[in-house]
Amino acid sequence: MVAPRSLPDAVGTLFESTPRADSPAYRGRIERLAAQWAELGPPGDPGVAAHLATLLRKLAATLRAEPFWPLAAREIGAELLATGLCGGPGRPIYGFDDVIAPSLRLLRGEAAAVIGMRGPEGERRLVAVLDELVAGVVRSLHELNGAEQRADARMPPVTDRHVRAVYEQSSFGMVILGLDGRVLDMNEAVCRMFGLDGPLDQPRPVSDFVHPDDVLDVVERFQRIVGGGPEVARMELRLVRPDSEVLWVHVTASRIVDDDGNPSHLMAVVEDVSDRHRLRSWLQEASCQDQLTRLPNRAITEQWLHRAFTAEGPQRVGICVLDIDGFHAINDGLGQQTGDRLLLAVAGRLQLAAGDHLVSRVGADEFAVLMAEPESGADVGRLADRLQAALVIPFHVDGHTLVVSASIGVAETPTAGGCAAELLRAADVARSWAKALGGGRRVVFDPERDAAESARFALVSGLRGAIGRGEFRLAFQPLVQLADRRVRGAEALVRWQHPEEGLIGPGRFIELAEHSGAIVPLGRWVLEEACGQAASWWRELGAAAPFVSVNVSPLQLAEPGWVHEVTGVLNATGLPPGMLQLEITEQAVLGDEAVTLDALNALRTAGVRLALDDFGTGYSSLAWLRRLPVHALKIDGSFIDGLRNPSADPTDFSIVRALVEMAHALGLEVTAEWVETAVQAERLAELGCDIGQGRWFGDAGPGVWVPGLWRRSISS
Repeated sequence: MVAPRSLPDAVGTLFESTPRADSPAYRGRIERLAAQWAELGPPGDPGVAAHLATLLRKLAATLRAEPFWPLAAREIGAELLATGLCGGPGRPIYGFDDVIAPSLRLLRGEAAAVIGMRGPEGERRLVAVLDELVAGVVRSLHELNGAEQRADARMPPVTDRHVRAVYEQSSFGMVILGLDGRVLDMNEAVCRMFGLDGPLDQPRPVSDFVHPDDVLDVVERFQRIVGGGPEVARMELRLVRPDSEVLWVHVTASRIVDDDGNPSHLMAVVEDVSDRHRLRSWLQEASCQDQLTRLPNRAITEQWLHRAFTAEGPQRVGICVLDIDGFHAINDGLGQQTGDRLLLAVAGRLQLAAGDHLVSRVGADEFAVLMAEPESGADVGRLADRLQAALVIPFHVDGHTLVVSASIGVAETPTAGGCAAELLRAADVARSWAKALGGGRRVVFDPERDAAESARFALVSGLRGAIGRGEFRLAFQPLVQLADRRVRGAEALVRWQHPEEGLIGPGRFIELAEHSGAIVPLGRWVLEEACGQAASWWRELGAAAPFVSVNVSPLQLAEPGWVHEVTGVLNATGLPPGMLQLEITEQAVLGDEAVTLDALNALRTAGVRLALDDFGTGYSSLAWLRRLPVHALKIDGSFIDGLRNPSADPTDFSIVRALVEMAHALGLEVTAEWVETAVQAERLAELGCDIGQGRWFGDAGPGVWVPGLWRRSISS
């Protein structure tokens, strides 16, 4: 069972699936990085990049090797000098700061992606390997400089005196040990490491210098060397100074034999790698911990969840994902320092409210709280309520009193057959629902709602492409003159012939098209198709042909050049302007009223009919209506519905009568929608309504039907 605060071991694969060494993709990635690397050196040698590509392949092999042995990278570092990256005969000589340091920055930034490493363990391996590569470069430079100095001075053969001088003056620490494990001597470099004023006054056991946790390993390795095992042993261990400070060192120990070939002593070369180890530790910590709040980060949250969904995990798991409402306004208005201090205070309160449950920071102002073994979803909901309540008391930060709330998404699931990623997604989705409701609340994930929204998203994704694929169709519903039942016009209604869901009505996708912006190209297509169809009616029936009515979105009205687009379609199709009616809503005018009125006046001047759709449901006033250059009003069907029965709804009856009288007083034609019964049609005719539209007069059909409808009266 997973303890609530337990942090999981690394999970998942360390590397992406290993590509074949001869695959074009892998070879191309290596060669591109090698070319970047070669640019750091002096120009003029095209072969440098090829040498560096070989080193990169060796570097990748070292990183992937199991067991992992970073010291192998020292040989790669030694080979680096032979590539010509640092110059050579006939080329400028570049030094450490010119080439090696930029090389490290390049490899730290790019090698992970090229080689395909993943996660904190991959980063740790890369840091360790690059550290050893640098050590190999440094050692080779020392050896090269020493060889050049001996050649320049034409030094005589090496003597014991020279060896002693190297031992005493070397910048590398050197220690002489007896076969019994006692330290017999150490050079000045080691003394400086330990803060000693001078050499040892007497032999001392190696355990006096080695950290207690590492003593057993050191003794075992030394015994293998003395007992005839490998001549050289390399290890990384901790030494303890007299002042109790711990040093991390890399030790290369080898046995020294006498003239008879028998082991006489051990020699250990000691290199202080404390800074390198601190860097590794910092990188490891940084990969697991949020640097501001010191809470576990998103990576740890995901690892905890992945571990929870294994066979050893809990039977159920819950999560609350929250973000601070309006945090960006606080951050922008009061400064990042104040924002950071607020986040610290929020983190503290969340930890108190969460109790034993794991709290993590998973984004800028986003936190997550994980619960193992909730009894039910209600348990997780109560946890979310405690988190919300913890934020109620105002925060006092940098002299400001800040009142904050959170949008919290709650999700809970059994782990058997479940998925960590899906649980995280569910909580994130629920959080977005909470934020859409204004924040300051928690919302529990609802699978049915999610499925519906996913279906909506799928429709949105296919909307734009559907126009190009020719998936939309037009149907035309007759607009009938109530006095003589003759067809005066036809409204163009768009349908989507979806390849998977079949024919979809506008109620499912018009609002989505509005929100996604797809309504503009869709509206353009509808206008072109409707005008083309109406032009064919006009050519067949002449001046008596019915007009076509097309709905216009507020987004279309706001488009620059939209009026020119309408007149262009009329010219292209040959449809007289008076045979086109554009239906607009009050919402379309309430935006940029001046721009909209200019567009409508231009259309009226051009001869296009204009109708105000869904009248009576908005904020229309008589003064406002008088300013609109419209020809007609369409009374919303919700009022007409009250007239369908023999005993009409008195309120709806009065409203419809008032609307008809008002419209006629303004010289406007009146159309009633949702006419579905003979009773409605008769009442509307009695009230003086001009045109009726609805299923009583026929469902919407193809454009070729309209001339046939026009030639006959639609009987009651």
